[in-house]
Amino acid sequence: MKRLLVLLVLVGCGGEVEYLSLITERPDITEVAECAFEETAEGWQEYTCSPVFGVDDPGVQPWEALEIGDFDILQREVFGAPFYQLFYSGRAVSQFAGSGSDIGYALSMDGTSWRRHPWNPLVQRGELTHSWDRDDASVGCVAFDGDAGIYHLWYQGTNVGDAGAGTLFGHATSGDGVLWKKDLQNPLDPLRGAELPFGRVWGCDALYEDGRFHMWISGAHWDQGEGLSDPLYETARYTMGYMSTRDGTFFDPLPDPVLEPAGLFGADFDAEGVHKPSVFTFGDGTDGPKYWMVYAGYNQVTAEPNPANGLVTIGSAEQSLGMAQSTDAEFGWERFGEGAVPLDFSGAATADSPRAFFINGRVHVFFRDDFPDPLGQFVNTGIGLGIAPFPREAE
Repeated sequence: MKRLLVLLVLVGCGGEVEYLSLITERPDITEVAECAFEETAEGWQEYTCSPVFGVDDPGVQPWEALEIGDFDILQREVFGAPFYQLFYSGRAVSQFAGSGSDIGYALSMDGTSWRRHPWNPLVQRGELTHSWDRDDASVGCVAFDGDAGIYHLWYQGTNVGDAGAGTLFGHATSGDGVLWKKDLQNPLDPLRGAELPFGRVWGCDALYEDGRFHMWISGAHWDQGEGLSDPLYETARYTMGYMSTRDGTFFDPLPDPVLEPAGLFGADFDAEGVHKPSVFTFGDGTDGPKYWMVYAGYNQVTAEPNPANGLVTIGSAEQSLGMAQSTDAEFGWERFGEGAVPLDFSGAATADSPRAFFINGRVHVFFRDDFPDPLGQFVNTGIGLGIAPFPREAE
């Protein structure tokens, strides 16, 4: 197998840093994808046949026909070429089939053409009245333990009617990515005793490294006070933290956030929320950053209390993607560049839930966005794809 020595140069973050990276020569995505990539700005390109995965695809099943929700993608290697495993949340159209989310699985060899598993959904909501995930089971993040050969799924589960339990955090494992076993400890409380400014995990990414999982997590919080007064809920924000685990069930959270909203008078794209992180590695951290993050940035975050059941619905507006970098998984995260990543298929600031990879000298970013149907009559959610040479220049 042919191997290629590649020199990459990072410009714009504290001078010029050189990296030497030994990589396998692999097909470039622009050579194997059926459609073209269109320039946006700052070297970024959008795949013109997006969504690459959505509710209008052939073979869509009833359980997912309304909406493709949060997702995660594992990128692995087969004979020197990448292949992709997609774990995604789907929601049914028919109220008779239930309006909550379940979790499905799909495979791709190029990231643009996907095949759904015939047994979908593979992880379903709980069937019992008091199941913590009775109303929803939605993907948080997925990681693969290469030492033990085990897939780990962390997901959000919701039970609206059971004493106002709301959205909680759970865990499941699999030996093949298809047959899953829910953790007997569910629901988990990974932030018990932690001093982070949020109490529940509502988004995550996980990276297996040196016998443990690094986990970057996010959650919503607001100023606490008595009653349900509107000014308190106007302070709602999404903040990002860090925790680690060796078994996927018991966690060691850090007390301080790793990335907080910009909060500069509401002008920044991530003024009120940094959410749904996706982390990949590039470099060794000695002469420059090793960990790189793409995240969802929210200019506005809203919280609406429901006095009937005590639950709070969190919403967001003006959603864009941002980047951050660090030499350490746990500390030192800083924003990379001055603005949002120029990827927005809808043109209406609805980009969300990014998943990023460094492949063949490029960053590949999958993300959820709104797309018109073929007749242009409706707007459906789906997964888009953007790429850029990496590292790119920070203005």
